[in-house]
Amino acid sequence: MFRNVSILRCTAYNINVVSFRNINKQSSGEYCMQLVKKTDYEHFLTNLFLPDNVRKHAFAIRAFSAEIAGVRDNISDRTIGQMRMQFWKDSIENIYKEKPPQHPVALELYSMINKHPVSKLLLLRIIEAREQFLSDRPFASLEEVESYGEKAFSSVYLILLEIMKNDNGHIKHAATALGKCEGLITLLRGTPFNASKRRVYLPTNLLMERNLSSQNVIRDGHENAELREVFEIIAHRAEEHLHSCRLRNKFLEKEHKKVLLPSVSADCYLESLSKVECNVFDPKLSVRNSMLPCYLWLSKFRGKY
Repeated sequence: MFRNVSILRCTAYNINVVSFRNINKQSSGEYCMQLVKKTDYEHFLTNLFLPDNVRKHAFAIRAFSAEIAGVRDNISDRTIGQMRMQFWKDSIENIYKEKPPQHPVALELYSMINKHPVSKLLLLRIIEAREQFLSDRPFASLEEVESYGEKAFSSVYLILLEIMKNDNGHIKHAATALGKCEGLITLLRGTPFNASKRRVYLPTNLLMERNLSSQNVIRDGHENAELREVFEIIAHRAEEHLHSCRLRNKFLEKEHKKVLLPSVSADCYLESLSKVECNVFDPKLSVRNSMLPCYLWLSKFRGKY
């Protein structure tokens, strides 16, 4: 038994470390940028608009988030998933002890904290937010989804603000609201894929109020009218947080507004969702928005987000 556990532990750690050895002559910074481009294209675009002194670190944080978010979909054994999460927890601890593992993302995070006093707690919260998916447990309520969004997404923005040495209360509030909005949108966007894997994370209280079960989502999600009510409620809550985020616009400096540019892509998704009557299964929603770079540039030019 102990031998099997040891094998699993070594497997989980080696999978994370060996990737660095397989990168030909790619630098750790290039690795992070390409990982974000491949797995999180919208945030890849918004990172490009950040100030020069922040951009490299933003890719490191987003790459870290992508590594954590991808654990559930890259494992079939929960124990392996737990081991990978532990690898990253240990990596964060070792980074702050100046002993980073030889993994490109860890090396970039190490470079970041050597230059900026970034909170370790915020990095650990990103891991914590994703751990619940290893058990495939659905969210109990919208409030639980918002808590997930705050940990998984708001933490990223708060780290960027620490790097920029900004402690403005208005932008912190806006960043928190945007993170909650992104958490809700991620739940909606991920529903078709997760349903295809027989996984449902939609809030159980919203489903139970309409006598719906996870099987309704998996089998007839495209056609179920009551299920669309659930999607509409979640989308409306996301819009409320997006509105709260944008209310702070007049209190923020132009450079700091660039951190909140992901609100533009959030707005685009919610608008597209509205056009298909909140049917998250509509194939139009899976098509990449070719106009997004233009919208982002215009928002930056106008000093908005």
